[in-house]
Amino acid sequence: MFFRGHFHQFRRLGTALQWPLKDVRISENTKVLETHWSKTLLEGFENGKLNPSRRNEKKYILSMFPYPSGRLHIGHMRVYTISDATARYYRLNGYEVIHPIGWDSFGLPAENAARDKGVDPREWTLKNIETMREQLKRTKILFDWEREISTCEPEFFRWTQWIFCKLHDHGLVRRTSAEVNWDPIDKTVLAAEQIDGEGRSWRSGAPAEKRKLSQWMIETPKYAKRLQDGLRKMAEQWGEVADIQSNWIGKCDVWRFMLPVIGKNDEFIDLRIRNIHKIANAEFLILKKSHPMAAERNGAELPEKLPFEVLNGVTGRSIPAIVVDDDYRSSEEFFLNSRIGSFENDKDLVEKFGILEPKHKRVLTKNDIQEMAAFGGYGGYETSRTLTDWVVSRQRGWGTPIPMIQLENGKRVTSDRLPVLGTDRGQKSERGGVFDSDTLDTFFDSAWYYLRYLDPKNTKELSSKDSLQRMPVDVYVGGIEHAAVHMFFARFIAHFLNDIGVITTAEPFTDLIPQGIVRGKTFIDKSTGKFLHPNHVDPSDTSVEVVYQKMSKSKNNGVDLAAMIESEGVDMTRLRLLEAAAPRAPINWEETNLKGIKKLLDRIASINSTILENQGKRIEILEEKETQIRETFNFFVRNVGMCLEVLHLHNTALMRLQGFTNALKKIDSIYLANSPEGERAVKSLIVMLQVFCPHVAAEMWAALRPSDGLISNQPWPQTDSDAEIEFLLMIDGVSGGRPAVDRRLIEDLRLKDLWKRAEESEHSDILKMIKNKECKSKIKDFRAAKVFT
Repeated sequence: MFFRGHFHQFRRLGTALQWPLKDVRISENTKVLETHWSKTLLEGFENGKLNPSRRNEKKYILSMFPYPSGRLHIGHMRVYTISDATARYYRLNGYEVIHPIGWDSFGLPAENAARDKGVDPREWTLKNIETMREQLKRTKILFDWEREISTCEPEFFRWTQWIFCKLHDHGLVRRTSAEVNWDPIDKTVLAAEQIDGEGRSWRSGAPAEKRKLSQWMIETPKYAKRLQDGLRKMAEQWGEVADIQSNWIGKCDVWRFMLPVIGKNDEFIDLRIRNIHKIANAEFLILKKSHPMAAERNGAELPEKLPFEVLNGVTGRSIPAIVVDDDYRSSEEFFLNSRIGSFENDKDLVEKFGILEPKHKRVLTKNDIQEMAAFGGYGGYETSRTLTDWVVSRQRGWGTPIPMIQLENGKRVTSDRLPVLGTDRGQKSERGGVFDSDTLDTFFDSAWYYLRYLDPKNTKELSSKDSLQRMPVDVYVGGIEHAAVHMFFARFIAHFLNDIGVITTAEPFTDLIPQGIVRGKTFIDKSTGKFLHPNHVDPSDTSVEVVYQKMSKSKNNGVDLAAMIESEGVDMTRLRLLEAAAPRAPINWEETNLKGIKKLLDRIASINSTILENQGKRIEILEEKETQIRETFNFFVRNVGMCLEVLHLHNTALMRLQGFTNALKKIDSIYLANSPEGERAVKSLIVMLQVFCPHVAAEMWAALRPSDGLISNQPWPQTDSDAEIEFLLMIDGVSGGRPAVDRRLIEDLRLKDLWKRAEESEHSDILKMIKNKECKSKIKDFRAAKVFT
């Protein structure tokens, strides 16, 4: 095959630069390209929503929504760049992509600002949202702004309150007087998960105090075992996040019984026991002195019988509780610092306090015990050894009002009028009685917000049944520090809503991309511990400690994101964040640079220019060269896709694009410009590049294919149907080999059949060796082989 033509330089239709490039580096013109292309790409994105997706399938890509502090920082940019790159990838693959944004807008900072600066918390919050919305739009991230939500708006928190009322209707909400963690600075209750390892408040940093208060609590331990079991099914996709949450839930091998304190309203002892049958013959309890019920008896001589009894809800008997030293019979198991007393092992206590042993043992079946306990609201279910009820009451004003009313007769009921507004708190209700004065923990808002995105304007229900068919979230992107708490509560609410028929899937999130923090170089005065400003530090000063820490204004180690975008541009900022490290890893910002990124862009632009210079020249099409280019195309398209879709390694995907670029640079430029396989390869390289730097890629595409429309309308390149692909075996996260196999032989095999083929063919040697060492159970990860074969 032969081609003939002429070459000259000109500005291609729609391009910002003159192509082919002469004495111009595209890496030095990214701001020009951003200005030129941003409006066109945004219009293309919005217009694309009007057309049906090619696959008629959805991908719900969700990034954790921000608190509207008023300032977008580099950590935000990292999260949203990762989610945007992922969303762009799926959009190019023909999916209907849901990529929403909103605001976690209730919280203490607004209330503190109101107190310290004399501003209204709502006005402060709305102003910050407006500021951050504009900042986000300047990042050119393609969010579905028509789905925008804000948790402080009545049309949102009405449904937060509705969920609370449903939990109450199903017996999962109780008013309990219990020992709680109190923040003396912010003057509010803290959940156990909001206390750090040193016993300090997660927000104010003050040492938490113990106080006994009457609070609204949600019975999350009732779901603990189901949530723990669910993690096992998701361990492959969730990785270390599943381990973090599993450890936080704790081992689920005990039975819970809530034994009311007689004569004290809203108080009970939370008893956990290994053997459920022991409750049928429980005649006394033993509490360690560190138990909350015993704490107020400090100074008493131990052992001591408490001046009240508790009700064994299974037998109906009142039984005493005895406090002992914390080291009492250390060989006996205590859970939550309590256990059932034994007439055999605790004879000293039996004799001292005259506890009578019944002549006859009660014999109850497990079913009998569970039914009696459940009927009275006393528990009777298998749960975690350590997980306690979720304390949701907060003593502050800027939050979702708790939709409960205390009637004049002392009874508490849910409000039949929603939303209950902030101005209703502590006021008389239309039905008599007084509205609760507390607000809900903000974790409650974020426990269900992903559902509202699907139908944000609905005034009649939380979300329509049709819209909820788009659950679950396919990829959830956010800080790994939220792995335990936020994601546990979100899973709990989803399981509950599934139980009552609101949603059809119990697990809200299929796959995760946990994101590491961005750390800044931090200078600390060794003698005082004071954080120093970088401009005031002498690099040779040995009295200054230099470390990398999470960016913070107070540490003088932050980066002005707005200034960086202004100077470097959106594409270069995106590339710097994506190239610096794998999403899960932290980034030490001062150790990153743009040198390698700029070189990559200039090399791709060079290939583009070379193609334009040499198109139409006479060549002979050589089958051997076509095969070589075809194999290169298939290898890199497959690898970039696997890095983005399965491994979530955006930095590695960029490295694969660099490898693709290097491979194409080695091919004779005239041949590459006029070869069918060469043309396909170069087009594919630029189409894939847009996931990372959309404006630069749009410019290259318009120069190369001026009559083919916007780059964002091009499909993601697909490997050939007869291509050889890697049959990847992972052993404890380490590659056990990746032989090339015709994709037609293994692409549609079930996991069981993949195993069989691996054992009999491609991976037989290593699997035989492992089997001989009796460690076959360690082999667990066939994700890449399954998804990309």
